Amino acid sequence: MLIKSRVQIDKTQDTTTPQPQVPARFAFFIKPSFPPHCLTTMPDQITFSTTDITELCSRVRQNYNSKKQTNPNERYLISLAGAPGSGKTTFADTISQELSGFAKVIVLPQDGFHLYRSELLAMPDPEEAFRRRGAPFTFNAEAFVELVSNLSDRSTAIKAPSFDHKLKDPIEDDIVIEPEIDIVILEGNYVSLKDEHWNKIGGFVDDTWFIQTPEDLLRERLIKRHLEAGIASNEQEAIERAEGSDMDNGRYIIANSNPTNVVIVTK
Repeated sequence: MLIKSRVQIDKTQDTTTPQPQVPARFAFFIKPSFPPHCLTTMPDQITFSTTDITELCSRVRQNYNSKKQTNPNERYLISLAGAPGSGKTTFADTISQELSGFAKVIVLPQDGFHLYRSELLAMPDPEEAFRRRGAPFTFNAEAFVELVSNLSDRSTAIKAPSFDHKLKDPIEDDIVIEPEIDIVILEGNYVSLKDEHWNKIGGFVDDTWFIQTPEDLLRERLIKRHLEAGIASNEQEAIERAEGSDMDNGRYIIANSNPTNVVIVTK
């Protein structure tokens, strides 16, 4: 089955440490069970400036140490959700870099669980499937959740797929999460989604985060991304792509994600 092909557990001991990127500018608002759409209306938000990123990492250290005392053989798992263009990858790599002296951290992108183009072609409306690629139904959510359910156990290595943007398809077993990895950051659009399968992820992780970004900034970043990656051949095509499926997916994420423990507001 496809699910099994996406989640493999073995004793392989070779892995690649993710390379951190230059941090973006962030401020942090932290409140338990805090719904993203209510972000600007809560009077008791705790705010951190860009230079206080260590405060959020202190939260991770404290929670990780607490879990280690009671469950020493388990990894600490964080889910990081947000709309396309919200800065999830940059932020996850920034946190990973900040924690590197404390624990062994790996960022696991949801992108490796894109359905293959051949699977999209087999759908009843392949043209619509390709146009909407990146929407929840174009991912193998079951396989992703199965992997997440195994991540806490650090007794064996776990292999996961990555996504090759040149090939426009996943690469199986490209990411290896070794037993010595202490913290895994699950980064993806839908890791806090309320939809079937996705809604199980919160039950497997130790902390849930959400990045909220103004819509105009999302649009600006997406247009730039499409041009730089060669996804769009000109600015007009990049604008149409950003304002179409990408922004539709972003609005859906914001409207249909579960409340998270941590909300990060991009400035």
